[in-house]
Amino acid sequence: LAAVILAVLFGLVALNTIPIQLAPDLHRPVITVTTNWFGAAPSEVEREIINRQEEALKGLEGLKRMGASAEDNLGSIELEFDISQNMDKALLLVSNRLSRVNGYPDEADEPTLKTSGADDNAIAWFRLSRLPGNDRQIHTFGDFAEDVVKERIERVAGVGRVDVYGGGDRELQVIVNPEKMARYNLTVSDIVNRLGAANASVSGGDVLEGKRRYIVRTDNEFKTSEDVGAVVVRSDDTPGRSQAGRVTIADIATVQFGYKKPTARIRTLGEASIA
Repeated sequence: LAAVILAVLFGLVALNTIPIQLAPDLHRPVITVTTNWFGAAPSEVEREIINRQEEALKGLEGLKRMGASAEDNLGSIELEFDISQNMDKALLLVSNRLSRVNGYPDEADEPTLKTSGADDNAIAWFRLSRLPGNDRQIHTFGDFAEDVVKERIERVAGVGRVDVYGGGDRELQVIVNPEKMARYNLTVSDIVNRLGAANASVSGGDVLEGKRRYIVRTDNEFKTSEDVGAVVVRSDDTPGRSQAGRVTIADIATVQFGYKKPTARIRTLGEASIA
């Protein structure tokens, strides 16, 4: 009798304390493929990126639904798998399929994979603000937010995705002077092509010397702003040009390190911040 009374008593307590849902939330097994292509229209993103990726991803094992969207500068594909699908295996399969896609535009970034969907909501927001007396622009701390804060939060067990808003990536800027370019009869295309040819790391084959074999590689990648400024754009022996001597990037442009303009601006209590 005492055992029955205890069982009924604990059942009544549990009935009032245990939450019950008619439709409980389930974590959908979703992988999102995102590809950035700055300056591209949605139609170009669909034609050059989305269609090629969809062709490679169709027929994946356990794939339940595939949806894609194209917008300015961005294309994304959402892959939804069966509940019983091993997501580690699915992530590997998706990565292998994407590696078969070639012919991306030169300006497009490599596709990134995320184990979360576009409808997932953030569970927490953190905002970084400047201390009093710090006059440095807040978007210049984007590298710190990406490399330090974001990286450590991503290590927390259960975290699927971390986004950073309000920061700007560090970049090397070549600010040309139109008057000097016109003086030397140069165009922007000339400068872009010359910088692309000079900033290259190319294999030169191998050299056999007795019993030894040496691998040769030309390393011409830019490491400092001075390397960029020293690139020769044209010289006296350039065909079809007037004789104007040797012209380098430093003669017609200012080379400096800067930051990209932030794609979003966040304010906290009237102060600029990074979220």
